[in-house]
Amino acid sequence: MLNKVMLIGRLVADPETRFTPNGAQTANFRIAVDRNYKQNEEWKKETLFVRVVTWTILAKKVSDYFKKGNLVYVEGRLQIQSYDKNGQKQWFTDIVAHTAFQLEKRIGTQQDDPGATQSIPSSGMTAEGIEEYDFVPEELEEIQ
Repeated sequence: MLNKVMLIGRLVADPETRFTPNGAQTANFRIAVDRNYKQNEEWKKETLFVRVVTWTILAKKVSDYFKKGNLVYVEGRLQIQSYDKNGQKQWFTDIVAHTAFQLEKRIGTQQDDPGATQSIPSSGMTAEGIEEYDFVPEELEEIQ
């Protein structure tokens, strides 16, 4: 069986960090993922908002470095859960990430525009620790 999801999108808010009763750190964030498609000779854009959950070392790195507006790559597994609310079963879907990294770095000094971005990969982060990328991974080259 295979359960793998790869997404590129922008954070819609800063990550929310919490700790479990036994001290494990978790960080949740949502990304906006755009899809362009053509309908009757007209281009349309559809945006999907996806909730991402990270744990332990990856959660710490996400909490420290990810900010609203960052363009990020997320890889993980799909998780669907349910809960009861007022006698009705409610379903929600998360991506449990094992890899996440920024696809652009913030650049700027006091002379430059502090909000300027440069589309170069930032340090990659995985659940096992930090991994440095000197290049855009092959899977992402076609997307850019």
